[in-house]
Amino acid sequence: MCGLLGIVARPGERASVSAEVAAVMRDRLAHRGPDDAGLVEHRNVLFAHRRLSVIDPAHGEQPMWSADGRHLLIYNGELYNDAEIRRELTRRHRIAFRTNCDSETLLAALATWGEAALPRLRGMFAFAFYDFVDDQMLAARDPLGIKPLYLAVIGREVVVASQPGAILAHPAMTAEPDLPVCSAYLSTIRTTLGRRTMFRGIETVLPGESVAISFRRGSPQIERRAYWSEPTAPQGDLSLDDAATLVREAVIDSVQSHLRSDVPRCLLLSGGLDSAIIATICRDLGVHDILRTWCAADESDCGGDRGHAARLAAHLGAAHHEVIIGEADFRRAWLDLIALNRAPLSTPNETAIYAVAAALKPHATVALSGEGADELFGGYAMPLLCGLDAIHARQMNAWSEAAQQRYRAELRTQYGTDALGTEAEHFLSANSWIHPARKAGLLTDGAATECAGDALLFKAIRSEFAAAESDLSPEQRLLRVQRRLNLTGLLGRLDTSTMAASVEGRTPFADVRLAEVASSLSFSLKFKVPRDTDGGWSSAARALERGGVETKRVLRAAFAREIPLEILQRPKASFPLPFQQWLGPVAVRLASRSKVGSMIRPEAVAALAADPSANWMALWPLCNLALWHEQQWGIGLESFETDQPAVDVPHASGAALTGIG
Repeated sequence: MCGLLGIVARPGERASVSAEVAAVMRDRLAHRGPDDAGLVEHRNVLFAHRRLSVIDPAHGEQPMWSADGRHLLIYNGELYNDAEIRRELTRRHRIAFRTNCDSETLLAALATWGEAALPRLRGMFAFAFYDFVDDQMLAARDPLGIKPLYLAVIGREVVVASQPGAILAHPAMTAEPDLPVCSAYLSTIRTTLGRRTMFRGIETVLPGESVAISFRRGSPQIERRAYWSEPTAPQGDLSLDDAATLVREAVIDSVQSHLRSDVPRCLLLSGGLDSAIIATICRDLGVHDILRTWCAADESDCGGDRGHAARLAAHLGAAHHEVIIGEADFRRAWLDLIALNRAPLSTPNETAIYAVAAALKPHATVALSGEGADELFGGYAMPLLCGLDAIHARQMNAWSEAAQQRYRAELRTQYGTDALGTEAEHFLSANSWIHPARKAGLLTDGAATECAGDALLFKAIRSEFAAAESDLSPEQRLLRVQRRLNLTGLLGRLDTSTMAASVEGRTPFADVRLAEVASSLSFSLKFKVPRDTDGGWSSAARALERGGVETKRVLRAAFAREIPLEILQRPKASFPLPFQQWLGPVAVRLASRSKVGSMIRPEAVAALAADPSANWMALWPLCNLALWHEQQWGIGLESFETDQPAVDVPHASGAALTGIG
């Protein structure tokens, strides 16, 4: 796992920055690769790299040249079908490999097959690859977006990097907020919107996208192509048992593929179903060295993770460790992550992941985690039920009159109206942390004018629903949109939080082959809601009240024999920390400032901060945006710390660690 930086100028020219400046840019990524640093300047290309050594630590230095000197690679990630690709390259193309590092495998695959190599890759990756004969660069990101990649055109050259901070260190780059994306963040807590980021002029490469860059007409020519797409229609009517067998085989295969490492490994254990499945498979495979588990919690165990994880670890015979996080740890980790990543946090969980990663780093470099199962197999009950309301509201004319009247009344009780609008409009309404309609009183006049009522956000959500294939059922389309919108942000959260502590997070559920299996299954195999007694459907709130809603059906069925019942049936728990209580002092302090960013009215924050327990969903993104703005353009986070009451605020790695294994 690594950090990459690439600067490409027009052929015949040199990069506009010196190697010394490029090294400063590269070292903004030092946390992603503390083990080694490399830099190559050749003709119009300047590639730089920071390495976290995981596979073949003694070799695989980057940037990496091809044997003939034609191609140069910088790469971040892991290839899980490395051996499979090597066998084909060796057998069919007579390639002799010098190392055991997957970087060399990727370099040979790209040199041999070009862009056609991308669909063959199974893993998490982001890379830039330059061909000095054709004078063209190819950059790409893995299909599910596990590894990040950012791009900017600065003057007459193109810059790519693993994080925006490296690009912002370019002397010709001016850091300016992209206000429509910042406003969208207040609703979605996602730091990107389509390709746009919260910094004007810096784009993200989309998951499953390749970017070909050439200079045929002098200025950079950028061609973007999607190289991966999910199955568009479920396979035949499988029984739950048959589907469970298929899923079980795919999950076990994915976990096995994610175990390759030449450095110590461990498991993140939340006490939920997904991490329990991964840990159980590792035990059953006899991979005992990985059975060291880590969980974050506060003293009160507010989310229940602490107790469930400890009991599960005991059941598995794992050496278990708890990282106890207090309010001071939470605040310090929050500020550390904003400063390091130059971005607001997406979810409060990032502080917990960071604290755990910092605590386990002396013991392991690779940590397996359960992200991805909810998005692939229908794990979020309320968001999916709310999405189904928009679908059922269009279908209810076929119901009995009594069912229609009852359902309309339930919708009015839950949403204040029975006119839910389109699927896209209702999706945004039901899932917003701050609904766009509430922003008139939160944003300054200038920001409100530039954001134009969140037109960009509405367009992006509508585009996601329109892009979902027409031959999918409405329910399948809903799940696919939720996967596309949620999973990339979730994986980004894991990446930035673990890499902040120089730990490689691996996600066996966010695997391209497993995603293809999950996409091929019908919606009802993943998520089931019983009908009401009158034959119609119930609203989201009423369905949960009545009971019988089944999330991740096929995944639970696939591992029902091995997973303890309390874990198998445990409801989804979102946050392991009482961060709602911890927001109050931060919000009050921000509200006392004369300036909380160019977008936000201080009086709006003050009004919300008066009752943080009731307004935590709005305060979380508002506080993040204000702190990010201060770190990047304002008085700085150091000032925020020093004007606090005197208190000991340890670094995240100083959070209390308890071994109970």
